[in-house]
Amino acid sequence: MISPIVVGIVVAIILIVLVVLLLLSRYRVPGAEEAFIVTGTGKGHQGKVYRGTGTFVLPVVQRATRVQLSSIKADLDTSTPANDGIELKVRGVAVVKVGDTPEAILKAGPRFGDDLNRVNALVTEQLSGELRSIVGTMTAKSILVDRQQLVDQVAQSIKEILGNQGLLLDSFSINDVQDSDGQYFSDLAAKERSDQAAIAAQSRAEAHRVAEQSRIANEQAIIEQQRELDIEREQARQATDRAAAEADAVRPLVEAERRRIQVEKDNEVAEQAARLRDTQLDAEVRRPAEAELYAAQQRAEARRAEIVAEASARAEGIRITGEAEAEALEKRAAALSKLDSVGQLELVLGQLPSIVSAAAEPLKDSNITLVGDSVDPLTRSAGAGLASSLELIRGTTGIDVAELLSALGSDKTSRNTGSGD
Repeated sequence: MISPIVVGIVVAIILIVLVVLLLLSRYRVPGAEEAFIVTGTGKGHQGKVYRGTGTFVLPVVQRATRVQLSSIKADLDTSTPANDGIELKVRGVAVVKVGDTPEAILKAGPRFGDDLNRVNALVTEQLSGELRSIVGTMTAKSILVDRQQLVDQVAQSIKEILGNQGLLLDSFSINDVQDSDGQYFSDLAAKERSDQAAIAAQSRAEAHRVAEQSRIANEQAIIEQQRELDIEREQARQATDRAAAEADAVRPLVEAERRRIQVEKDNEVAEQAARLRDTQLDAEVRRPAEAELYAAQQRAEARRAEIVAEASARAEGIRITGEAEAEALEKRAAALSKLDSVGQLELVLGQLPSIVSAAAEPLKDSNITLVGDSVDPLTRSAGAGLASSLELIRGTTGIDVAELLSALGSDKTSRNTGSGD
């Protein structure tokens, strides 16, 4: 026997599953080209738009309205008179859809829901009315010539009307415009072709005239340019001749100036060479010569100082020697003055051998060859040397040896004479 508890659990699970299934069945998710308008409790006065996201729609208290957002094509085929009374048949195509904004969806949802046929019928009716209204303001020729003007006016007029209903005009085009009997447009086309042919012929004639005028103007321009070119050539030739004449006249001056500049350059080069030679001479000759002269002057000055010093030394030595000799002579003279003539003579005769020897000194190294038995030259030379020695003694001492000897001889003779008596 099944336990009441198990039965209760099974019932509870079944209830939960049913509630979940009920909730899932009330969850609405719009498609890619759809939108939901949920109205009722908690969704405001106009409802709330859901697009691209789902929502739970509570039973009884809420309602979901599906709105198709895909585009629909509405074909237009209407007959209406133009402003000039020509009956026209106009065929066109319009592409319309519900707007993407929540405001447009809230406007279109209550009117159309997901019934696109209603949208098509409304758009066809409204577009046909606007098309007839605008065609009535235009002439057949203007519509034929400028069809885009008709399209623009219809599209501009219908956009506001469709926008008030939440619809959006994607595109609008006029496929064909025909008159009711087909004759007007044929005549108009023929006249247009005739006019175009006349215009083309006129254009060709005008173009030919303009081309001819242009050709004539070009030929005149070429002639004028050729004339100006000839004038310029003549002016250039004259200018060339004048320039050549001026060049011939100026050429001697230019040549003279060139020679003057060349001479100046040569002089400058010569001056530079002279300065260079002078510098070389100064470096190679003058400065060494000056240095040598200075050295020679220094050596001469040193030699002069040396000679002066030596001369001074010799003079001093001579002075001292002279003073000593003078003093000795004075003393000797004083001593001699105290001697009588015999003493003086003895003194001189005592020194006479050395004096004679000094006088004969020049003959000592002489190479004398005697020819024959004559010795007179030697005798004469010895005598001359003795005489010179005696004269030297007399000059240096004041003693005349010859006179003393003569005096002694006289005294001796006198004594001999006296003793004879």
